[in-house]
Amino acid sequence: MSTALTTVPAHIAARIAARQQAGTKSAVTTAIVGEGSGGGIPRISIKAGRYRLVEDGVETTVGITLDTIVIGANPRVSKVFYGQAYDAAAENVRPSCFSNDGMKPDALVESPVNAACATCPNNQLGSKILPSGAKSKMCADQRHLAVVAAADPTKVYSLTVPVSGMKSMREYFKDLDNYGMIPEEVITQLGFDDQASYPKITFKQNGFVSEKAAARIDTLAHSDESKIATRQMAPSNNLLAAPEAKAAPRPAVDDDYEEESPAPVAASKPAKPEVAPVKASSELASKLDSLFDE
Repeated sequence: MSTALTTVPAHIAARIAARQQAGTKSAVTTAIVGEGSGGGIPRISIKAGRYRLVEDGVETTVGITLDTIVIGANPRVSKVFYGQAYDAAAENVRPSCFSNDGMKPDALVESPVNAACATCPNNQLGSKILPSGAKSKMCADQRHLAVVAAADPTKVYSLTVPVSGMKSMREYFKDLDNYGMIPEEVITQLGFDDQASYPKITFKQNGFVSEKAAARIDTLAHSDESKIATRQMAPSNNLLAAPEAKAAPRPAVDDDYEEESPAPVAASKPAKPEVAPVKASSELASKLDSLFDE
């Protein structure tokens, strides 16, 4: 990207902020870029071991940690199967088959491998053997979460937790429950296991939601945006900027990591001219308070 585009004048920055706040898009951009831009629900990517906020096909790289508030989760384990070999350089690779409810292939799957997930040969333990010799499955388990960035809890993002991070996620939520806490009331810091050779998500409690933010978080937790992010509801034109979106988007290839899979290296896309979310826990309380001042 040229310097002329990255050095944004104040009046243009104000217009950008106003459009982002209103959720509007340029008719020209929509007409030219269209569906290929990756439009759909905002999501968090873990590509190349970095947390990235992805919206309308544009990635904003945050870093190796991201402070979030988890506001929703699909109650069922989802499934995803790729019939082709993983290619770190490939863009917009779609799975051959997937299931958001873990019971049957999604209606968007053109050629389902099997009518039901329970009897699918790719969903059987041992259908894939890891480099260590351990048994795994060709069709990988994953969980869809709805989260908001703790520094700006106004927009819901979808986070796909691969099978490699599901144990850490369960242990983290159990620990919270043991202390009578719920994810909607705490700051959850997403990180990566530095002992793993691939992006393996970790979860850590890193503060609490402020009193001013709590009511707004409760509202978001019961919103349609949360259900869409967790793949329990199809997007609608009223909720998303991309008018062509008719059903929950298919999972992206960069979020599909298996135990002992190699970590891919891929170049990130140009970031929007905006400040990345604040990650330091000491700054979160004041940041959250200021966001909800009337």
